[in-house]
Amino acid sequence: MENESKNNELIAIGRITRDISDGLMLIDGKGTLQYVNPSAIRLLGNSSLKTGTKLADYMASDKDFANDEFYQYILDSVYDKNTNHTGISTYKRPDGSIRYFSIDTSYVKNDDGLQGKGIILSFSDITELHISKIKHDDTIKVMAALIAVLALWNYVYIFWELSGEPVPSTLLTVIIEGIGVIGTAFALRFTSITWEDFGLGTRNLKSAVKADVILTAIVLVAAIILKIILLQFFPGVLSIDKPFFYWQALSAIDLLYIPTVVLQEFLTRGVIQGGLDRILPDNYPPAISIIVSSLFFGAIHLHKGISYMLGAAFLLSFFGILYQKQRTIWGLCIPHLLLSWSLRVILV
Repeated sequence: MENESKNNELIAIGRITRDISDGLMLIDGKGTLQYVNPSAIRLLGNSSLKTGTKLADYMASDKDFANDEFYQYILDSVYDKNTNHTGISTYKRPDGSIRYFSIDTSYVKNDDGLQGKGIILSFSDITELHISKIKHDDTIKVMAALIAVLALWNYVYIFWELSGEPVPSTLLTVIIEGIGVIGTAFALRFTSITWEDFGLGTRNLKSAVKADVILTAIVLVAAIILKIILLQFFPGVLSIDKPFFYWQALSAIDLLYIPTVVLQEFLTRGVIQGGLDRILPDNYPPAISIIVSSLFFGAIHLHKGISYMLGAAFLLSFFGILYQKQRTIWGLCIPHLLLSWSLRVILV
């Protein structure tokens, strides 16, 4: 009779909290589930979980050791009845998906403090928030590494300059971009940052390519009109002894610029701008990440001279605005590449 009274109290507690979004499980002193609310079933992804199930049987049926941490919170409440046990635990659902739960377990006692009614386990899904925090922390590590690379690059530049520029500046550009690729490979392997986070995904790719192709066409038409005006009214600005489209400005070696464009957009937009977006507070304007990432890109081209640095920073700032909307670098590679080639052919 006494046990029935305790169980009725647990069931009454469950009915009161039936419609909450958090998962709730009420377990009596014998380890039997006296109440499981719908949210618990949904969050755990297990429809077989129901009132009357023996907790020991349920735990034994779960062959995945990944959930031992989750069950341990329940056991801790049995072993240490005077303490509320709270924390964060992973849970692998039957469909294979991993969720992060914020858990709170407590051992409910009678008013005399001696006899126990059972355990109350409540948990909420904080997967998105927790993953966001993990990515935030990992991005800080990546940004710290970038700051270190930029600082060391200044020393490389000074040594290169004092040594009489023993290797071409183009080789230095390849080296710094190669360092970026190697660092990114480490980030993908040892952090939670994904290809999608680095702007290498294909989400919105079709609309991004369409918009970037149209933009490229508009700029090219504007460049042609500008050349016509300059040749008509300011003939001394451009070379009049060369064809209107000076294709000789390009050579086979320019094909190597294709991977360079991808690397530049990837490092500046995917790594730096995307990283700043993840770690800056939500109330910061997007312009901050665009400007800082573009200045960083200009700074690593210190060996190219001030004009090149400013031009690179300006160009990448413009592309940064597009990336803020598109979140993929693949579309941006189109205007970056075609405009770099075409403007050399037209504005000569």
